[in-house]
Amino acid sequence: MRTLSVIRSTAVAALLLATAACSSEGKLAAPKPPTEGIVAGTLQVTAANSTLTLRNSTEFIVGYMVVDKDQMVIALFPPCGANCPTLAQGASVTVNYANISGYTSKSTEANVMWWTYARAADGSLQAQGSVQSKRITL
Repeated sequence: MRTLSVIRSTAVAALLLATAACSSEGKLAAPKPPTEGIVAGTLQVTAANSTLTLRNSTEFIVGYMVVDKDQMVIALFPPCGANCPTLAQGASVTVNYANISGYTSKSTEANVMWWTYARAADGSLQAQGSVQSKRITL
């Protein structure tokens, strides 16, 4: 008799566990918003008051180069060689229109080229991926 009671208790417990497991299946938790750090993104560019503001919202260090839309750039990677300015994760920089390569008072647009870097074993920055480009109205 006691064995039958143990079997029933075990069966009831198993049934309750199975029901609880099934009732939570199919329910997806809502994604949690990031609370800190950098989320994969892009180089954000805005123009105001005769300056461009570049903000790095990627998880990498980025290199960048800003040129007038009519200026040709030699297809090197990175296009400014070892002398490219860089922007750390989450950082911003302003570029005065006068500092845009090829800028004149008649310029109406600029191209912002940017790419990401990875740290090599020796600590140096190595360009990776491809050059991205954004055209911005001045």
